Amino acid sequence: MEDFFNINGCLLDDTQINAIKSKYTNTLVVAGAGSGKTLTILGKVKYLIEVDRLKEDEILCISFTNKASDSLKNKLLNIGYDIEVLTFHKLGLKLLKNNNYSIIYDKYLNYIIDEYFKSYIENNKNRLRHFKDLFFTDININKIYNTYEYDNLKTIISTFIHLLKSNNMDEYDLLYFYKHSLFNERKLLRIILDIYIIYKRELESLNKIDFDDMINLAIKEVKNNKLKYKFIIIDEFQDTSIVRLSLIKEIIKYTDARLFVVGDDFQSIYRFSGCNLDIFINFNKYFKDTGYFFLEYTYRNSNELIKVSTSFIMKNKKQLKKSIKSNKNLSKPIVIVFNKTFNDLLNMIDTDDLLVLGRNNKDLLSIDYDNKLTIHKSKGLEAKNIILVNSETIPSTRKSERILRYVLKDKDYILYEEERRLFYVALTRTKNRIYIMVNKKISPFVKELIHDYKNYIEIIS
Repeated sequence: MEDFFNINGCLLDDTQINAIKSKYTNTLVVAGAGSGKTLTILGKVKYLIEVDRLKEDEILCISFTNKASDSLKNKLLNIGYDIEVLTFHKLGLKLLKNNNYSIIYDKYLNYIIDEYFKSYIENNKNRLRHFKDLFFTDININKIYNTYEYDNLKTIISTFIHLLKSNNMDEYDLLYFYKHSLFNERKLLRIILDIYIIYKRELESLNKIDFDDMINLAIKEVKNNKLKYKFIIIDEFQDTSIVRLSLIKEIIKYTDARLFVVGDDFQSIYRFSGCNLDIFINFNKYFKDTGYFFLEYTYRNSNELIKVSTSFIMKNKKQLKKSIKSNKNLSKPIVIVFNKTFNDLLNMIDTDDLLVLGRNNKDLLSIDYDNKLTIHKSKGLEAKNIILVNSETIPSTRKSERILRYVLKDKDYILYEEERRLFYVALTRTKNRIYIMVNKKISPFVKELIHDYKNYIEIIS
């Protein structure tokens, strides 16, 4: 049986095998950073086909991005299984295939926002004054559109509208928020209400739907599709939203399929796209006959880094306690680098296998290095050494983002909760050391690392 649990030369460990053998109707696998969750999924598919004798077309795998789903599809093909692997959006399109819906993309909402500010507000002196107040500046109106602050405002507005729709809210809920909001938030809420109504009317006039509409409509269409799934596997389950959960439960209702989900609550960093971490943490509240399995071994980080990163993330109240082990040890895996240029640092460290991370694309613009991604896009990636640039941008202290709390299902606000998980993701990409660059000002998180974990940190200044 040992050969059975050998996937492409990788022998699965006992915690992975126990999860794969789960006989529960609904199984949650808690997989920490570098613990081999993809191998576990491959092993589960192999077990379902070879032991439980399911057919390939009776298994559905779901991942959250096209890149992740394509990667999983190819890995399944490499071990001989042609399994359907879809994103939630592609699943929605499949369920709506017999309907004449035309999908419109996020760029259209951004276009509506731009047009709103450039025409409607510019021709209304009172609204123009409110718009300028959002930036606390008297800058020329035409110059505002080329600023980072304006791009951030657009992101907040579009995120608010997506969250509103994904949580089955509408303009009446928005009006309620407006009437019961803090005075200094009413200007922005009024603008969002205006834009939402314009956007909704535009979609109706064009006879189009967006992705949020698509998932809600797909839920209603499940009963009209002759689905024959007996098993559903979902990767990155910590990023599930209420509306995605409703779609899965509706499919299970009509197919009686069993469910196997894999994820890590420590790495839940998409709250502002509708992710509801409560679904992951309280899995047994949403599904019956549930089993929890924890992958205990990481094949990426050293024990020293695990100790720091786990202690750091557990300062969030709503995280599952887990024990993670490694066969690697490394003294001082975290290096804080003060007042050095990026090129200075490159000349000081091993660049053989190096990944550069920043909070956003703006942080990476001035970095002349090929292997760079934002932290959000780095999930699932690893490198021997990591450089985190512009560490002062984490945590974000933008007060304007707090307005999103109106459309977030989880009302228990913890300061920097999501930001702490984002920083954790950055810390755990390394197989060796992470170099955290500090130049202009020091992040509260870096101060915390220096104060609480000084025995595991090297400082270069």
